[in-house]
Amino acid sequence: MADNKLYLHNIDLATNELLNARMQPVTTAVRNALASNYNSGDEGILVYDIDLDAFFVWDGNQWAQVTLSPTQLAQLQAAYDNIITGITVSPINPEQAMITLSKLNAVPITYTYERAYIHNQTSPASTWTVAHNLNKYPSVSVVDSAYEEVIGEVEYLTPNTLEVRFTAPFSGQAYIN
Repeated sequence: MADNKLYLHNIDLATNELLNARMQPVTTAVRNALASNYNSGDEGILVYDIDLDAFFVWDGNQWAQVTLSPTQLAQLQAAYDNIITGITVSPINPEQAMITLSKLNAVPITYTYERAYIHNQTSPASTWTVAHNLNKYPSVSVVDSAYEEVIGEVEYLTPNTLEVRFTAPFSGQAYIN
């Protein structure tokens, strides 16, 4: 393979809708060699032939060249440019953090995440009382000690305290935000 980068895009070239598509740049020789390993279960694999400067999709039996309109090419380029390449979390103060998503060839997205709390329930209990001190009625997600999600009944006692009740005692964490 002349270029072993893998390009991930979310675009259906036939309907111009966003979906999952995987494009891999290959030479014509490599594309033809791949055909011997593919069958009908591999339908939809998309490659970019760097020798022919063209896209090909495996139709289940053979490679079919895909013709793209200028609009589709622009959408494909935009999807490529917006691939997330990194995440940075920078604390601002005890109640805030700035989250930045870096993109391949586009302006990063920056979001200020405010006031969250993680409650560690170390001893098993069927009722957890959580003093989060966020001064709001936050959303609550709970996991057990194996990090499996658990559903409980949430009651807001005050803007800074809540209880979560379960059918059986266990330990774990509550994510409050």
